[in-house]
Amino acid sequence: MGFVTLLLLLTVFTGCRTSPAPPAPSPRPGSTLGAVVVVDMIPASLSGEENQDSEPFLSVHPTDPRKMAASAFTPNPEGTASGFAPVFVSEDDGNTWSLRNIVPSAGPVGTGDITHASTGGTAAALYAGILRIPGNLLLNELRTLDFASSGAMSVQASRSQIDQPFVQAARIGLNDRVYVGSNDFGAAPRTATLDVSLDGGTTWKSVRVEPRDTAGQDGPSVRPTVARDGTVYAAYFGWRSFDGNVATSDVVVVRDDSAANTFQALVGSDGLPGRLVAQGVSIPWSNGPTLGQERIGSTLSIAVDPNNSSTVYVAWGDRVGTDIYTIHVRRSTDRGISWSADLRVIANATNAALAIANNGTVGLLYQRVDGSGSGSRWETRLEQTRDAFTTTQNAVLASVPADTPAIQFLPYIGDYNYLLAVGDEFRGVFSANNTPDLANFPQGVKYQRRINATSKTLEDASGQSVASSIDPFYFSIPVVR
Repeated sequence: MGFVTLLLLLTVFTGCRTSPAPPAPSPRPGSTLGAVVVVDMIPASLSGEENQDSEPFLSVHPTDPRKMAASAFTPNPEGTASGFAPVFVSEDDGNTWSLRNIVPSAGPVGTGDITHASTGGTAAALYAGILRIPGNLLLNELRTLDFASSGAMSVQASRSQIDQPFVQAARIGLNDRVYVGSNDFGAAPRTATLDVSLDGGTTWKSVRVEPRDTAGQDGPSVRPTVARDGTVYAAYFGWRSFDGNVATSDVVVVRDDSAANTFQALVGSDGLPGRLVAQGVSIPWSNGPTLGQERIGSTLSIAVDPNNSSTVYVAWGDRVGTDIYTIHVRRSTDRGISWSADLRVIANATNAALAIANNGTVGLLYQRVDGSGSGSRWETRLEQTRDAFTTTQNAVLASVPADTPAIQFLPYIGDYNYLLAVGDEFRGVFSANNTPDLANFPQGVKYQRRINATSKTLEDASGQSVASSIDPFYFSIPVVR
């Protein structure tokens, strides 16, 4: 799950209950962002569950945005014997969610890492990359032509010793192009890799994008992004040394312009492919709880302006001074050749996710720890900017206790979350403590699962109290104009 799939399962609970869902909230007074929607995605039928549904991801059908697929470390309610893990599906703009058990994996938390992307056309095609369970870091690259159906996803390609597959896809012309970034230990010591299919997953090519010496491997995160004109960027961590606790790393961006799949359009000052956005940054590597019960060392995001592929933003996490983990955001306006200094710096934060809307507004989703000890809280924030973070408009989507519930496994809330620009909205997902205290959700929140708003507790179908846990939350928020 993230850095070399770490299943430190302490407890896993499953449940299957039915219950009514409370009505959707109205926008909170004083909000300047219009109708913000936040939804706990656990269906009413699973009101009794107490799972740690961490590391969520989201796909939106490009031509029918009412249809969305999402995922998390969610077990199949029918158990592992079925051989399949679920995805969440919404067909009503995210107001309600249900499960489809279509992912070929049989782990106690569904799959290892899972990301996915939907493409246009009449069918709700979905491409996914998973670490299949059981398996030895077993990558499966999957496809379904209709993610809302109950038909199983088909395996298009597979190999072992892969970490953190990250999928992006787009319909360019008449074909679906699929890009899966991963840390491929089979390519050590230069492990940053992109699997590329230009024909909807029928054939694949693995492109090794790291040309420089490494500390035996690159970092886990390899993140592609696709513009509408077919330009593809990818960011990765080039680990140059590692002392067992801290990786000294470059933040590298590569680019491909014409589906040549070489990703050599950007060249560094050393004459090798890839521009160095930042050099020699210190990335703390912690596979144990470090920041609000979460591990750190993998935060990386990249987004290209969909209508102007010259403009691209990168966000990553590293260590600055005595801070535990700091997010940085930089921009290029010349197709990745030159890069700004830091436009935004956020201390004690992780899980940065960038997206750029059609009008050029940039969205930055992240989660940060505020306070310390028993008073610490995970804040999930979305910042929007029209002027490269000179000014921002901010929304706190959640502010929940960071010390409860107790960790079941790592990642606690996830090595990443996700953000998309869809028309005049930003849509995204995050995981957080699910205690139904409306004070924890400043923009309001809707629960599908049964709650008692008076006692601020979760309930099963019989009305018995259920312990708080980690749930995935969907949100949508109007794009600033």
